[in-house]
Amino acid sequence: MLFEASITIAKSTTKESPTYVTLKIAHGIISKIMVRPRPGHAALAHLVILHHEHQIAPSTEDMDLSGDSHPIDWEEYYESYQPPYELKLKGWNDDDTYEHAFDVFVAILPRKAILALAIVDAIKSVFGLLSPKRIFTGGS
Repeated sequence: MLFEASITIAKSTTKESPTYVTLKIAHGIISKIMVRPRPGHAALAHLVILHHEHQIAPSTEDMDLSGDSHPIDWEEYYESYQPPYELKLKGWNDDDTYEHAFDVFVAILPRKAILALAIVDAIKSVFGLLSPKRIFTGGS
């Protein structure tokens, strides 16, 4: 399932007094996170994603997401099985002239889907080991 939310951060919003938006999700495993800074940010707007007040994206506490119109996507494995099933988008904006916005997309898969993908990967690797490989030594 894919979930989406947008956060618009007013100009001169400080890190100490950030803007929050709640992103409702389903229980399951977060398998992908996609963040789209809208054009014009010039890396002045910042975003972190929290789950139960714990920062999960980026996973390093002192880091944040920023940019200027380039997508920020990554594969993730984060289990969400405790209610409330929601993420908090936390943003601040160093720009003193314009507000800025981020669009955030989160893909959630049930545990059995993740297990099925792992089995397929394991089978592919076994067949890779069994297939003959030709080795060329370059000699005659």
